[in-house]
Amino acid sequence: MRRIKTGTAVLLMLAVICGLVGCGQGNVPEVSSVSIDKDGKIIHQIVGNFDQNYYERDGLTSLAEERVAEYCADNGTGSVTLGEIDEADGKVVIRFQYATDKDYSAFNNREFFVGTLEEAEGQGYNLGYVAFTSAKGQPMEVSEIEEPEKKRIAIIGMKPTEEIKVNTYGKVLYVNQSATSDLDVSISGKSGVSISYPALDSGAQESVLSYIIFE
Repeated sequence: MRRIKTGTAVLLMLAVICGLVGCGQGNVPEVSSVSIDKDGKIIHQIVGNFDQNYYERDGLTSLAEERVAEYCADNGTGSVTLGEIDEADGKVVIRFQYATDKDYSAFNNREFFVGTLEEAEGQGYNLGYVAFTSAKGQPMEVSEIEEPEKKRIAIIGMKPTEEIKVNTYGKVLYVNQSATSDLDVSISGKSGVSISYPALDSGAQESVLSYIIFE
C-alpha cells in the first residue's frame, strides 16, 4: 500500500468528516474541540459529517490507526494516540491525544502553540501587535498585563469556514478581538473559547491566528 504523508492523510480524514465543523445533533458535541491539559497533553475531538460513500467506519478507523502509527514511528511512541471513533446518524466523532502542542501542530499541519508569553515571543509571535480583549469586553495590550510570567497563551491557526472550541486548564483572561482578526471569538464559561472563521467573500484561504491568554 502506498504510504501517504501524515499531513496529507489527516487532510483526507478531515475531508471525510467535513473538518472542524459543527453538527449539533443528538448527544454528539456541537463542534470540534482542542483541550489543553496542565501536563502539556492535547486532546483533539473532531466532529463532523460522515460520508459513507467515501469511507465506511472500519476504513476510517484503519486510516486513522495507520497515520498514528506512521507519525509515532518518526516521532516516538505515544506522541499521538487514537481514542474512540463514534458514528451515528451520519455523524462521526474521532478523538486523538497528543503528547505536546508540537505533536498536534505537526500531525494536523496546523499552527498551534501553548506556553508562556515570553516563550511565545521567543518563537516569533509579536504579541504587542495583537488587540486583546478581557472577559468583560475591555481592550487590553499585552504590555499592560499584570504578572505576565504567571500567564499562559494558546495560539491556533484557523481557516475560513472552520469552527472550534478551545478548552484550557485555567481561567481564560483575554482573547484576540474579533473586530481586528476576521474571526468570531468568544469566551465560553470559565475556561473555554469558541472560535469560528466565517467564509470570506473574497474566497481567501489563508490561515488566521487566534490568541488565548489564561492562567
